[in-house]
Amino acid sequence: MSRTALWSVLVFTVFAFATAIIFFWIRDGSLREAGASMDSLLSQTGTNISETTGEIADSTGEAIDRATDGDDRT
Repeated sequence: MSRTALWSVLVFTVFAFATAIIFFWIRDGSLREAGASMDSLLSQTGTNISETTGEIADSTGEAIDRATDGDDRT
């Protein structure tokens, strides 16, 4: 990866974080509450991703079972 691309990714990441923290700061009224809101949001996001990944794995397993059960209809 080139040096310019790395700088672009770094600048974008810093800008995105600053935008998010300013949004939460304005919405919640203080940096402490903004941090707590961001922590809560990130926690919920992690939980949602974990649940969705589990559902995808289960669905994939079921599809493989149906495809390999010997029934020509699948």
